[in-house]
Amino acid sequence: MKSATRSVLRYPGSKARLARFIADAILLNRLDRPVFVEPFTGGASVSIALLEANIVEEVALNDMDPLLAAFWKCVFSLEDAKWLADTVMEIPLSIEEWERQKTLTPVGVRENALKCLYLNRTSFSGLLHSSAGPIGGRRQTKWTIGCRFNRQKLSSRILELSGLRNRVSAVTQSGWMECCEIWNGAKNVLFYLDPPFYHKADRLYRYTFSNEEHEALRDYMVILKTPWILSYDNAGEIRLLYDRLGLNARIIDNTYCAHPIGGNSFIGREVLYSNLGQLPFPSESQSDHVGLSVRPIVMSGRSGAELVVRLHFQRNQHVGDDEMGEASSVAL
Repeated sequence: MKSATRSVLRYPGSKARLARFIADAILLNRLDRPVFVEPFTGGASVSIALLEANIVEEVALNDMDPLLAAFWKCVFSLEDAKWLADTVMEIPLSIEEWERQKTLTPVGVRENALKCLYLNRTSFSGLLHSSAGPIGGRRQTKWTIGCRFNRQKLSSRILELSGLRNRVSAVTQSGWMECCEIWNGAKNVLFYLDPPFYHKADRLYRYTFSNEEHEALRDYMVILKTPWILSYDNAGEIRLLYDRLGLNARIIDNTYCAHPIGGNSFIGREVLYSNLGQLPFPSESQSDHVGLSVRPIVMSGRSGAELVVRLHFQRNQHVGDDEMGEASSVAL
């Protein structure tokens, strides 16, 4: 089953390519279409993919960033989503409008949602960070600011996602622990936590973690009984926090786009931990579609072999290859 590009947002460290792996984990552990809760929603790629593939019954989305929280609240509505889709078709694509949105102090869900989408689609690598500049620079000599802003595709996709609104049980803006406490202990719930990277997070996100916050998350995960999956950048500091806790784990090599047009890419190694009983090996069908390959390694501090899942993706060569976003679609 194939799904369209998951998210309308270009999000640093997008997890769209992990959707199949997480879907297989859900099926392998016999979770019956659970409520999928994301305390760090970001681009919501995994939630959207699982919803569209009917792997999960509902999703609950949360993000500390008010722009992101407002954006998803707007998209998964009726009237606000229609307004946003209409505005996408009319808003100027210019350095002047980019500057206006960049300095705007938005009021209400609609203004926050529009600022989020506009800056995401017109800024370098989709960053909402205050230091991110416009695609093509202010002189617009090579790329134009609207080259990632395909009005028709964005508008249509917003309306498609709005159609899923009855399966989005909540969109909130709060801390991760507050979100987890709301759902902890509820029946048939799966948490997927994708906190800020340990390294370089201050260059990518508007909200990051201190060392103490990374440790607080670890301490919480140790006692959390509700099923969960956690993904992180494969930093040595993170491995020291989690490797010896007896959790199931996988290392995944994921290709990320670093260029605003997607012409360049780099391999980002991530580590996944979970309290689920089993994590999947890649199946033949996955290998056929997304180029997964496996090799065993010995994980530091633990005995036995560990699985390395390598996800290889073809680079976008032209804007037209994926005019709406950088994440390629994955067969589900």
